[in-house]
Amino acid sequence: MNEAELKIKELYDRSVSFSQAFYKLDAIFGRATENSIYRKRTIATLGITPGATVLDVACGTGNNFRIIEKHLQNTGKLVGVDISTESLKVAGRNVLLHGWTNVELVNNSIVKYEPGYQFDAILCTLALTIVPDYKKAIDKIHDLLKPQGRFAMLGMKLSELFPFRTFNSFIEQFYKKSSINLDRNIIGLIKSKFGKIEHYETCFFDQYYILKVKKRA
Repeated sequence: MNEAELKIKELYDRSVSFSQAFYKLDAIFGRATENSIYRKRTIATLGITPGATVLDVACGTGNNFRIIEKHLQNTGKLVGVDISTESLKVAGRNVLLHGWTNVELVNNSIVKYEPGYQFDAILCTLALTIVPDYKKAIDKIHDLLKPQGRFAMLGMKLSELFPFRTFNSFIEQFYKKSSINLDRNIIGLIKSKFGKIEHYETCFFDQYYILKVKKRA
């Protein structure tokens, strides 16, 4: 593990309690906050069906799993990869709590993950602005996806809409403390690997975006 990866691991190992508190509030309010709404919308673009193989890149504490499993119905395979050991401990407890038997958790960087097979669908939510070597991460996502497989991501951006853009300086400071880098050309790199973007949507005051692509045959 290099220095950049170690920094991210330590940061997100420490922040597990905070993130869990946030998602508990999400559950209390009926999972109707912007975070869950757009996770659901992003996952829906993948067209996951029972029996599919799905990879959740930088899965964290497994906040996408419940939504993905509604599509898989505890069939096929769901692999969650994350560099944070503490996050995966929480994810593992949630897997046991729900009785999902098709989930594999991998404590590793996505760029070093070598499963030996490809996936029908790959998901990445709110992470490509954090993963240290995001260019290699995008390359690996492309390599791990089956021909005609789908990749979808939920990304972060600064708002261009008034009055929400007036909060951009505050948001930038918060992102920097969380090792979130909005200066990366993520969309451009994905276009260069996959070609045409099939689905693109801005949401939540223009501060999130949803992107979906299909791998060429």
